[in-house]
Amino acid sequence: MMMLTCILHSQSAEFTFDNGDDGFVRSVVNRSAFWLSDSPAMNPTTSNRVILQPGFSSSLTRLWGEYWTYPNLDIGIKVTRNLAVTGKLFGFSTGKESPQILGAGFQYYFGGTDTLDWSTSIQRVDLKGLNHFRLTSLTLDIRKWISWKFIHFRLGMGSNFFKEVSYSGNHNAPAAMEGQINFIGVDALMRYTIVNIGAGTRIHPGWTMVTFFIQKELF
Repeated sequence: MMMLTCILHSQSAEFTFDNGDDGFVRSVVNRSAFWLSDSPAMNPTTSNRVILQPGFSSSLTRLWGEYWTYPNLDIGIKVTRNLAVTGKLFGFSTGKESPQILGAGFQYYFGGTDTLDWSTSIQRVDLKGLNHFRLTSLTLDIRKWISWKFIHFRLGMGSNFFKEVSYSGNHNAPAAMEGQINFIGVDALMRYTIVNIGAGTRIHPGWTMVTFFIQKELF
């Protein structure tokens, strides 16, 4: 049910350059890169080694009359107490587009002698299968885990570096675009029966994106 909801919400995402000027084209690329900067919230204090995390992200401001919303699907595997590998591998349909997301990364946990309450994440994600462009995204962030009662918070900051290449024939778009998006990130997770329910936000001076997700710890 959650994955169905994600796919339905993805219908508001925009990946075409057909009806826009230069500002519209740059918004499509920048929002796509910002969406791909999201990383799974793997709590270093738990003993579970595998997580599956479906959800969706949405811009808090209207862009040309719409709240652009994107699906998410992350998987994480703890290899050791200090290291986890993460991945994104999924596709969906929106309008006449069929985006394909392929990415991988890792999270390294560190801190005091007995507490691994800091995490550093690096991940690369490629966005393919579109009619007008392809996008490569590299995100680096550092987060601090804080527990308060039954809620776990993940706070920190990061940077997303992206490179876009437009396909030939799109007169509204430059041949290529590159950029860097710096952001502050905050996530919160709480346990509900057999899953974790989470919400987060990434804040950039120009825009803000919120994320909602369900996380299942497999074993």
